[in-house]
Amino acid sequence: MKSKKIYLAATIAVISLLLIQVLYNPISSVKHSLTISNVRGQLPQARAAWESTGITDYTFEIIGDARSICQPSARIEVQNDAVVKVELLNTNLQILPHDQWADPDWGNEVFLCNYKNFTMTKIFELVDLTLQNFPSSILQADFDAKYGYVTSFEYGIYVGYGLARPKISHCCNVFRIINFQPHTQ
Repeated sequence: MKSKKIYLAATIAVISLLLIQVLYNPISSVKHSLTISNVRGQLPQARAAWESTGITDYTFEIIGDARSICQPSARIEVQNDAVVKVELLNTNLQILPHDQWADPDWGNEVFLCNYKNFTMTKIFELVDLTLQNFPSSILQADFDAKYGYVTSFEYGIYVGYGLARPKISHCCNVFRIINFQPHTQ
């Protein structure tokens, strides 16, 4: 009789844990916490690597998406740590006209909507400020192994997954940096 009670209690516990996992997926929250911890650990090293290169003149392509506002897709040229040239790669992606992208009423959530923000220094500042002020909004960040710059960043609303809390598919600001080329002096 006692073994049946133990078996029943164990079965109820396993079913309860599975049900909690299916409905609320706490494992996704643990993974998210690990992602934030990894970014927190990698950012200072990546930034130090970038700063040690002394690179202030470079070009790269950025492909991004600030949902329902703008979708930057451009080749950026930076000189002395300031954007000097923007060559649009896909003008069909713009949701709002380019002259409305920097609307100050929208705040920091539209970082991607102002091409003047696309220097490595300002991108590092975005990641750092997000870590300081809204760490749970960081969904993913990657850094270049050679130069240290941010190669991709995704930030927005984090909600754990599960049937009771489904994944939000259009919640985030995201960008990728590709084809980085430092300019030699």
